[in-house]
Amino acid sequence: MPRRPIPADPSIGDRIRARRQLRGWSIRYAASRAGISHTSWSRIERGQQRTDRYMVVDLAAALECSVVDLTGQAYTPADRQLDAARIDAERVWRMMMDTPMGKRPAAAATVEQVRREAALVRSLYGRCDYAGALRRLVDLVPAMHSLTDRRTALTEMVPVYGVAMGSLLNVNYPAHAWLAAERCAEAAGLLDDPVAVGVATANRARVSAWSGAYGPARALCDTAGADLAGCAADGALDVLGFLHLARAHHLAGLRDRASAEDHLAEAARIAAHTGETESWDLAWGPRNVALWRMAYQLDTGRPEEAMETAAGVELTGLPAVRQVYFWLDLSRAAEAVGRDREATRMLLAAERVGPQHARSSASARETVRSLLRSGATSPELRGLCERMSLTIQ
Repeated sequence: MPRRPIPADPSIGDRIRARRQLRGWSIRYAASRAGISHTSWSRIERGQQRTDRYMVVDLAAALECSVVDLTGQAYTPADRQLDAARIDAERVWRMMMDTPMGKRPAAAATVEQVRREAALVRSLYGRCDYAGALRRLVDLVPAMHSLTDRRTALTEMVPVYGVAMGSLLNVNYPAHAWLAAERCAEAAGLLDDPVAVGVATANRARVSAWSGAYGPARALCDTAGADLAGCAADGALDVLGFLHLARAHHLAGLRDRASAEDHLAEAARIAAHTGETESWDLAWGPRNVALWRMAYQLDTGRPEEAMETAAGVELTGLPAVRQVYFWLDLSRAAEAVGRDREATRMLLAAERVGPQHARSSASARETVRSLLRSGATSPELRGLCERMSLTIQ
């Protein structure tokens, strides 16, 4: 059978089919490597079956490629901010490469200047303005390294490199994000602060899990969690709780749902004790636990339960970077249960809260494609497609 041409705007299914055909494999053989039925594989290629974040990892392993080879790095020229973010992602990468931990740039900055700029960058990230954060990081990275007060420099580096990691990951630059996570871990290690190390470990684990390396990600969080157990330092319990959430995600990826539920329950117990906090920009508390549980239910095939969990979440006061995940996950759940109008409305809510995030999200793009396949053709959805640079068939 002749190969079908790859569309100019390929879906995940298109990329999977192209990779399989490139290797000359039948659907039955490829499906056997992934541990799924050949009918499921065929439906995925045709866009008739959605893939969750865990299945994509299995498909990538079966095809001997990376996750990003299947999800793609969507280029959206209709969004100038995302275009600028991708340009500055490369500039930040080069600056991090040029500024290793032991290097002290000649151009000096004051502690006050660095703290002010670091606070601004963290605020931009919290508002999902990844373009703004990356643009300012180009100058902030060498400024931090130039400080003569080394402990202050390291203290600022941990959250700032965390912002760099998150911004780079959210605009689909996982390799660049890994370097930022490594810099964050180096700074935390030099501080000799178990709480900072826990934060840095969560960042490293996030990039690992994003790429499908759930086992290494879980091992990182296990070690950091053990080090924080019994720690009385400020923020220790918040970070420990967050590490439980991360491990629940990793264990779900490893198909150990019983252990994942245990970690979610422990995170909920800790959150009930701490309440809502703002330490380390984690937005830690019962609401954060609910957001992770909602995503977990959705990714383990329970969209109705995810919608029930979402109904109890109060978004007021949560940073935009948390809210956008809520709306995108809720749109996926609504689409999965056939509530297409609600799914469209929730996608638009995510775009209002974090336009750069929503328009560059592979998950959001696949939700839009599913809505289009089901016959949804509202002007609002068509407008969103235009802003995402998605081709309407």
